Amino acid sequence: MNTDNISIRPMSLTDADDILDIINYYVTHSTFYFSEMPLKKSDISEMFNEKNKLPKYVVQSGRDVIGFGYAYHFRSESTFAPTVKLTYWLKDGFTGRGLGGKLYNMLERELRGLNISNVLVNISSENIASLNFHRSLGYKECGNFEKIGYKNGRYFDLIWLQKRLN
Repeated sequence: MNTDNISIRPMSLTDADDILDIINYYVTHSTFYFSEMPLKKSDISEMFNEKNKLPKYVVQSGRDVIGFGYAYHFRSESTFAPTVKLTYWLKDGFTGRGLGGKLYNMLERELRGLNISNVLVNISSENIASLNFHRSLGYKECGNFEKIGYKNGRYFDLIWLQKRLN
C-alpha cells in the first residue's frame, strides 16, 4: 500500500454506503461486529447526527474510503459528559499498517480539546489484533464480561478498555 495517498478527513453523509460496506463485512465474517444481520443506512443514522459534535472521520486511500472512526457519548446523563466511546473500523486488508494509530491520534487530540477525559472501547475477545492495538495505545482493561456474546455458533467475551486522556 502506498501511504502517500492516504488521507483522513471529516465524515459526511455521503460516506454512508462505504461505511456500511466496511461494517457489513465484519457482520458477516466475524464476531468483531456484534450484529448478526447486515446493517442498513437507518441503522447508522445516529453516526451522522449533527447534534453529536464529537469527532468523526473517514480514512481514504485515493478516493476510496477504507476506514472510519467516531466518538459518541457513553451515556446521556451529564454526569458522564467527560466520557466517550470510540468505534473504528478499517476495511479488511488495511489493518496492521499504522492507519488505526493515525486515526486514533486525530480522534484523541480533538477529544482532549473538547475536555473529554475518558475514552472507552468494547471489543470481542476473539479480536486479538484490536485488543493488542488498543493496549499499545495505552488502553487498559477495565472489564471482562465472560461468554456474554453468542455469534457464529460460539460464545465470546466482551472486553472493555479505558484510556485517560489527561
